[in-house]
Amino acid sequence: MKKQTGLLSLLKKLKQEERYSARSLIAFSLLSLFIISFSWFIFFQRGLFFFKEHSSLFIFSSDYFRKFTDKPGGLLTYAGNFLTQFYFSPVAGALIISVLLVLTGLLLNGVLRLMNVRSSLSCPFILLPSVALMLLQTRYDFHAWHILGFIFALSWFLLTAASGKSLFQFILICLFPILFYVVGSFSMIYIGLYLTFSFLYGKGSLRYIKPVVLLVVSAITFFLFRDLVFYQPSGRLLLFPLFINETSKLTFFISIVSVFVVILPLISWLAVKVGSEIKPDSRLPVISISVLLAVAVFVLFRSYDPNTDTVMKFENKASSCDWDGVIGDQEKIASSNIVVQYYYNLALSEKGELCSRMFFGKQSSGSLALTLSREDEYGTRAMYFYYTIGLSGEAHRLAYEQMVQHGYRPENLRMLIRTELIKGNFRIAERYINVLNKTLHYKKWALKYKKMLYRADLVNTDPELGSKIRLLPKKDFYVQTDDFKNLELLLQDNADNRIAFEYKIARLLLEKDLMEIGKEVKKLRSFGYAHIPRHIEEAIVSLVNVTKEFPDMGGLTISRDTDQRFLHYFSDLKSIKGNRKQIESQIKKVDRNTFWFYLQFGVLKSNVFKNGQDDNGIY
Repeated sequence: MKKQTGLLSLLKKLKQEERYSARSLIAFSLLSLFIISFSWFIFFQRGLFFFKEHSSLFIFSSDYFRKFTDKPGGLLTYAGNFLTQFYFSPVAGALIISVLLVLTGLLLNGVLRLMNVRSSLSCPFILLPSVALMLLQTRYDFHAWHILGFIFALSWFLLTAASGKSLFQFILICLFPILFYVVGSFSMIYIGLYLTFSFLYGKGSLRYIKPVVLLVVSAITFFLFRDLVFYQPSGRLLLFPLFINETSKLTFFISIVSVFVVILPLISWLAVKVGSEIKPDSRLPVISISVLLAVAVFVLFRSYDPNTDTVMKFENKASSCDWDGVIGDQEKIASSNIVVQYYYNLALSEKGELCSRMFFGKQSSGSLALTLSREDEYGTRAMYFYYTIGLSGEAHRLAYEQMVQHGYRPENLRMLIRTELIKGNFRIAERYINVLNKTLHYKKWALKYKKMLYRADLVNTDPELGSKIRLLPKKDFYVQTDDFKNLELLLQDNADNRIAFEYKIARLLLEKDLMEIGKEVKKLRSFGYAHIPRHIEEAIVSLVNVTKEFPDMGGLTISRDTDQRFLHYFSDLKSIKGNRKQIESQIKKVDRNTFWFYLQFGVLKSNVFKNGQDDNGIY
């Protein structure tokens, strides 16, 4: 008897040690996942948060809430949007994502504990879906409510399956309409998971009755919701929001994760069957976790697109009007991306340095980087150009189209407020300001613009809005597809629009049109220039070097510094031997920051400064 008692106590002790070891291993794997996720989104994909936070605007109002109550799954997207508003801070965004991933892992651990899966086999099953969701989260079309959907489905399953009382399980099954209304098609994961679990792990005579009841309740719920409650099409009810995504590729990946979760009881059942015949290896869990996490890190770096993240960082700075940051970053990294170069030129224009500094940064896109297409992809970005040059009517039109198409977003709402204030439409501006005032992060914008309501004097004296008012054309005209023509029309109607004039000269510089620059330089004095901007001087020196005569410069002269730089440039050029590529790569940075370098080595991308779409919009 004593030997048997000692043996039982030893077995209990071993089980306790194994349980303790399993918990430590699970804690280690989820902590590792948290560290990888948080570090990745903080150090590599900070721009992701700006994009997602600016893709929608969470408004604390009953009207905004009601938009999400008219269909199943709407409340889930509402909850996701609520979390997304905190992406305003990349630290908060990384923390939210990482916590949700760990919570998903903990729920999966709870599911596997119901199935008594051995610790050496459970860790990969816990980690794999969470890792997959982390990888999907790096996509710009994957949202916070995607992870929330899995969390709700797993939580409802655990409440149902873990209850020892059959009555409580039947109550939760009968309350399925609530789950379906909240999470929409994510409830299909709950149905599939519960059915698979019941058939493989259910006990007693009710193991078949409960799944049948669930199927009957779900079928009744579906038909009632479709025909009597929400009047939604069948496809919409079955697919939203789990399988309705912007890209089919994302739908495919989410489907794989969903199927894995649904058949998790089957996988664990097979694993237990196979594992019972294999001698446990204490190294197996550690090896499997290490390999899985290493593969995840490899995929993260393999799929990482630094160019996209760079664009998001520049958009973030531009939306904050951090023009110095935009200029400094582009001159540091020399990005070839056309959007980055567009924001760089925009920042220079806002600072009044377009024609004196534009070649300090890379200009590989030619005149295409001065303005962007008004098509949907670039519509939000293109409106900044029109706002900057004084065509606030066109900027307003683009912002309004974006609002109609995508709903309220921080940038289109802010642009609508600014352009309405410029036009003196205070009542309409007030309506937009009230919307902005019901947000978490943009109350400061609302407060700033609210002070200007019905105060034209404050609008006129505002450093930003007042300067845009002075750029406005005196008469209305149709906005053309060719933005060079728009600049000409704007200058004809408002001869004091210095920014439009600089954009016109910038286009001529980027297209290396020295003769036209020579004709325009005489107008500098009328725009209030006390001296010729640096790059225009460099263009004039190049023109004189070819024609051997000076154009009419309206009384202004070329500075001695520019003459000296011209001599140094060609002196440095002659000192470098080799072919064109070798010379280009070895030339000094001080020489690269000149129009002469662009004139010699820059490749013309376009001779047409236009949007490539039909005439539209009246100013």
